[in-house]
Amino acid sequence: MPNPRPQSQSAGPNPQAQRRADLTPQSVAYFGADGQIRLELLDGEARAFAQKLAGKINKTQLRRYYNEVVHLQRRLDLMAEQIQGPDPRQEAFDRLRAEFVMLKAKAHYANGRSRRVFPDELLQFFVNHTHAVKNVRDFDAFCRHFQAVVAFHEYYGKEEER
Repeated sequence: MPNPRPQSQSAGPNPQAQRRADLTPQSVAYFGADGQIRLELLDGEARAFAQKLAGKINKTQLRRYYNEVVHLQRRLDLMAEQIQGPDPRQEAFDRLRAEFVMLKAKAHYANGRSRRVFPDELLQFFVNHTHAVKNVRDFDAFCRHFQAVVAFHEYYGKEEER
């Protein structure tokens, strides 16, 4: 007896889903030659990225991810207070790094559910930064950059309402 279910005409995986999964991390420079956080990261680059997101993502969705990062920052600081050693913040970050990297998986999930709610640009942001953050100093710089993005996004979102 033949199978009554129609066979799928698909020859392979969904190319759109594969494209999202195969995003290549782009280089992120947190510090200048002088070893200080780059001011452009906190101003021009954050402003440009926030403008790109304005109208594509609502502030609640963006703040949901920012709040996760702030929560990780607080846990890192609390954990560092309990650690003895030469660099307690770095050791605490090493313990929490997997949770930070998990932001990339969460971003893929949100983007896969709805690109309208979680645009490709924000997915690329998390791919880039979860790849670039290697130590607690990078994490601190990322947190400041993300804070600036959220602040500028709030400003540009309000500008659209005017």
